[in-house]
Parts: sequence; C-alpha cells; structure tokens
Amino acid sequence: MATAGRNLLLLLLLAFIPIILKKFIRFDGNWTLYTTAVLLFSIGLTVQYRLFSDPEYTSRKDKAEARQSKLRTLQLHYIQENYSAEKKQMMGLPATPPSPVDLSEETPRPADDDLKSVLLSGNTINPLIGIFGMIAAFILLRRDKMIAFLQNNGFLIVLLTLVPLIIAAITSRAGKVGNMTPWEPAKVPFLIGFAAILSVLYRNLARTYWGIPRAKDVVPLVVMAVLPFVPFFVLKDFGQMMVFSAVYATLYLVAVRRFSQRFVLVGSVLLAVAILVVGALPPKTQEKIPLLPTLAAPVKLILPNRIQQRFHLWLDGFDPPTPETSWWKQDYDEYYKRLVERTPIFLK
Repeated sequence: MATAGRNLLLLLLLAFIPIILKKFIRFDGNWTLYTTAVLLFSIGLTVQYRLFSDPEYTSRKDKAEARQSKLRTLQLHYIQENYSAEKKQMMGLPATPPSPVDLSEETPRPADDDLKSVLLSGNTINPLIGIFGMIAAFILLRRDKMIAFLQNNGFLIVLLTLVPLIIAAITSRAGKVGNMTPWEPAKVPFLIGFAAILSVLYRNLARTYWGIPRAKDVVPLVVMAVLPFVPFFVLKDFGQMMVFSAVYATLYLVAVRRFSQRFVLVGSVLLAVAILVVGALPPKTQEKIPLLPTLAAPVKLILPNRIQQRFHLWLDGFDPPTPETSWWKQDYDEYYKRLVERTPIFLK
C-alpha cells in the first residue's frame, strides 16, 4: 500500500510540474517530449511495482522457498478451476465442482516494507532527484551564458568525465560498486558534449558531397561520439552502447536539414546494426544462410562475450552452446569447478 501511494504521489507531482513551468517560469514551448517522458515513467512504475511485488524476485535468501510457494499456489488454482469433484476428492481436497478462483478469499502476503523504508528507498529518492534535477537544468539552460559555456567547453567536459569512468570500468566489477552503478550520471555530460560540438558544426554539415559532409566537420563529431563507447566497451554494457547510438543518431537528424544527409545517416546506422546482428547471431542460425558463418567470423572476434551471449539468449535461449564456445567456456568451467568442490562425488 505504501509503495502504491508513493507511485501515485510521484505521478501527481509530474502532473503539477507543467503548471509550475507555465505559471512561474513562463514556458510556452511544446510539451511532446515531457509527455513522452511521463508516459514512459508511468509504464516503468507499473512494471516495477509488478516486479518488486514478486516474493521470489525480492527475496535474497529464501528464493527456493518463495518459488515453491508460487508453484503450489498456481497448482492449487489450476486444480480448483479445472479438476472435477471426483479428482479433487482423490487428492484429499474438498470435493467441489470446478469454479473460478476467488482472490478475495486468499490470504495476502504481509508487506515487508513500512512507510519509512519506502520513503527512504532508492525508488523514491532517485525519481525525486531526477525530477528536481530536470527543473534545475531547465532553468539553467534558459540562460545564454550557460549555453555558451557548454558549447565552448563540451570536449573538456567529456574528457573530465571520461577519466573517473575509465577508472570505475577497470577497478569495479562490470561497473558496479555494491548494488549501485555510480558511473550512470556520466551519460549526461557525454550527451552535453556531443550536443555542444554539434551546435558549433551544424551549419558546416550542410556543405556536403553526395550527402556526405566534409571530413574536417565529421571527424570531430565521430571522435566525440566514439569516446563514450570506450568505457562502455570495457564495461561490456551493450545496452548503453545501443542507447547512445540511438541518441546520437537522433541529435544528428535534428541538426541536419537535407534529405541526402539523413538518408546517408540512416543507411549507415542500418548497415552498422546489420553487421553487428549478423556477427552476433548464434552459429545454428548462421548455418542456415550460405557463407554467413565465414563473413561473421571477423565480427565475432571483436564483439565482447556479453553481446554474443545476449544474442544467443534472445534467439536460441533453450539450447546451450557447446562447451568450446569462446564466450561460454569460462563460465562453463567455473560452474563445474564449483560443482565439484561442493559435491566431491563427481571426482570418482
């Protein structure tokens, strides 16, 4: 109940923000971006509430017991809805005819969180920080001096952000410290840096040859776009690389005006995605197309193991790869090593 109330209060706060921006800050622009963000946030809250209300997901010690409890509840519900009275009597259950489950008669699981823990949890504090941070950023970016500062120092901002991020990527485990990923705020300076250099060069990007801008205008953009991928590549965070690629492409599409430029960009992005997908496809899928395994071999050499693992889970998740598979072998060997340590009988 406390979690549901917290979520409703957050949505209520988001509903009042447009009134505040309109009345006190005099914002007369388009609300499409804000509405989209609120819609995605609402969907996320719903999914998050469903996920974190699952005792198996939230349990840290008794996952097996929680899973067995869920299975038993599902089995009893299925028996009540589908089994005849004779079958139920044979199983030692009340001989009742098949009937829908009345959830009002079920005993609800007592909530583990109280009001204080909900209010002080990260699921409350983080959205509030994001909401007030958005308002602060909106107010600051209305000032010409702030915009000029970001435009003139975009590259320096990215470099200063890159140093601690690389240290975190090398010293932490997959970029995580405890249950947190402290490098997440680095995404904002990276996007500011790319937008800054794009705002300086966007006029020059209109000078094209067959839809391709001059090299002296493209190279700084490419360098600025590639810099964030270095730590994310080390962190093996495929999701962040996809997010940044999509955001960079969107910012470029907003900046350029000519159809030829947009056509070249969209074609290049689709080509890069196709090469990535083809290289990461499971071998069983590649074997169905002639010469595809041969063409994909060089791409597999440079793709991180995590990316290849993700594609295998998406496309062929029910069939484990062979033990000799490069991205699977280390986990496979470590698992059986721990299994032998726990169960010495396997050594016989």
